[in-house]
Amino acid sequence: MMLDDAYPLPVGQITSAIWSDIRQTAYRNGFHKSLTEPHFNQGWYLLRSTLTPFQVHVAACGRDGPWILSFTEPRIPVEALSGADYVGPMPGQSGCLLGSLSALGDALSRIFHLVTEVLPPSPYQEFLDATQAMPATTDAERIAIVRTAQGIFRRHLDRYWNKACAITGVQDRGLLRASHITPWAVSSDYERVDVYNGLLLSALWDAAFDQGLVSFSDDGHLLVSPKLSERAIAVLTDGRPVTVPVSAGHAPYLKDHRLRHGFAALDS
Repeated sequence: MMLDDAYPLPVGQITSAIWSDIRQTAYRNGFHKSLTEPHFNQGWYLLRSTLTPFQVHVAACGRDGPWILSFTEPRIPVEALSGADYVGPMPGQSGCLLGSLSALGDALSRIFHLVTEVLPPSPYQEFLDATQAMPATTDAERIAIVRTAQGIFRRHLDRYWNKACAITGVQDRGLLRASHITPWAVSSDYERVDVYNGLLLSALWDAAFDQGLVSFSDDGHLLVSPKLSERAIAVLTDGRPVTVPVSAGHAPYLKDHRLRHGFAALDS
C-alpha cells in the first residue's frame, strides 16, 4: 500500500494481531492505560497514559501498516514526529502517517516525552480525560460536560493569572470572571479550554470586554470603543494607561476579538 492512499481499516477488518501490535508498541512508549480493554471507534484506537491526560488515537491501514496517529495539540508539530501529514477524516486536529511499526513507536515515544517533560499540561487533554466516560445523550449529561469544561478553564486561568484580575490585580474571587476572548459559542472544544483564549477580569472589566467596548492590541495595550462614555473610561482606568501582560498565544484570539467588535483598523 502506498502512503498517499492510506486509510484506516474499518472495524470489521481489525484483527487481534493488529491490536496486539498496537498494544505492545503503546505499552513500550508510555501509553499503557487500560490496554487490556481496547477502546476504539471507527477503526481508531484510543491510547492513554497514567502519567499524563494526553490522548492519542492510532489506526492501522493494514496488517503491516502504514499507521496513522491523530491528536489535538497545536504545540506538537507533525514534522517533529518523522512522519508525513495525514489529512483524511480523523478524531483529532492533526494527523501523522507512519510507514512502519517502529516509526509508530518512535512517534509515540516522542509525543510522550513532549507531553510529560517539555510542554506544560494542556487543559484540553485534561478535559478529554475527564469526560472520556461521560455520556452526552441527554441535556443534563451535556450540561455536565459543559460544566466540566468551564471548571477546567477557570482553574487553568486562575493559575495563569495568579488568581488576580489581569488589569487591576483585584484578588476577590467573587469579583473575578473567567472571560473568553473568542466566545464559547463559536469556539472549538480546544479553544473553549485554552488558557490563551481567556482573561481573568474583574466584573466591570469583564462586562466591558464581553460587550466589545474595550479590546487589546497584540502587545496588550488598551483599545477603547467610541461607544464607551468618558465617565465609564474614567471609572475603568482611573485616568492611567492600561496594559495587559499578554503573550504570543493570546494574539490570534485578540485579533478575532478586535475584528468581531469593530477594531478592524488595527488588523487591516
